[in-house]
Amino acid sequence: MKVFWFFLVAHSKNTFRDRMTLFWFFGFPVLFVFLFGLIFGNAGSSWDVRLGVVEDTRLSFVLSVFGNVKGVELSRGSQEEELEALRKGQRDVVVAFEEGSIVFLAPPQHAEKAQFLSGVLRGVLLEEELKRHGLLSPADVTVRTLAFPRFRQIEYFLPGVLAMALMQLGLFGSLDFVELREKKVTRYLAALPVQRSVLLLSEVTMRVGIALLQTVVILASGWAFFQVRYVGALLPLLSWVLFGSATFVSLGYLLTSFARTVESASGLVQMVQFPMMFLSGIFFPPEMMPQSLRFVVRLFPLSYFGDALRYVTVGVPTQFGLRVDFLVLFAWLLGSFLLAVRFFRWE
Repeated sequence: MKVFWFFLVAHSKNTFRDRMTLFWFFGFPVLFVFLFGLIFGNAGSSWDVRLGVVEDTRLSFVLSVFGNVKGVELSRGSQEEELEALRKGQRDVVVAFEEGSIVFLAPPQHAEKAQFLSGVLRGVLLEEELKRHGLLSPADVTVRTLAFPRFRQIEYFLPGVLAMALMQLGLFGSLDFVELREKKVTRYLAALPVQRSVLLLSEVTMRVGIALLQTVVILASGWAFFQVRYVGALLPLLSWVLFGSATFVSLGYLLTSFARTVESASGLVQMVQFPMMFLSGIFFPPEMMPQSLRFVVRLFPLSYFGDALRYVTVGVPTQFGLRVDFLVLFAWLLGSFLLAVRFFRWE
């Protein structure tokens, strides 16, 4: 046990003495939060809906359904006017009557809003149909004012920064071990009566400790600078942070198993890190991407990690569901760990 603590302290000193490492692990994520917060921090809710209703007597009841719904801004006009406003970005969703059906028209980035509104309307129509056939008494009907979840863009963005920081910690943190291997330090340690697994375990433990510290720094920055309110419980947050950190640490060690030098390992890690950073939907909803790129979101573990962190920190509804997030990350963790053990080299 003394050997483990010795290596843990040594790894920590080696990390915290490097100012550039400290900047990339702590300063860079906080700078990201601050700069993007200045841009998006005061932006309106991404869940406010500008709803256009085509003037049609068959759609008059739509106005009564959504007229008192909090977060819905109603507009009325001819079909040509409302569709033109939709194309110009002045409407999020337009309701029209086409070929005997009520149609909710929306661009890809507002598809979720259209799905939500159509679900509300289908529920109202079903209730009226049941009443008409005597299957539901009027006394059983209650009227509720629906309130849309309201999130500022900074509240969507901040968990993405946390996911990005933990990903970088896991991937780039493994470069330290490559440096030890390149300088043949691990070969010298092999001559000592020390289990090599103790050295590796101490390094991983240090990374997990930094991950928890990163989480505190980033969330505190969001609260201090932009009054981000966190709604999740502490235990689920810590569980997901540890789970995600372990996944990317395993992936980092897997990647560096195929590199002989720090330079080649750094290039290999960057080839994986950059696509994940910009194509995982951690900074903006995937609906804003071109249709041809949206399938890429489902390939990266960072997509599911960011999705889970948004839910457990600020309560943004998940895109995939927490169960899917867990299963995909677990598959990446298990696969990366087993392959890293298979191809891991001490020298």
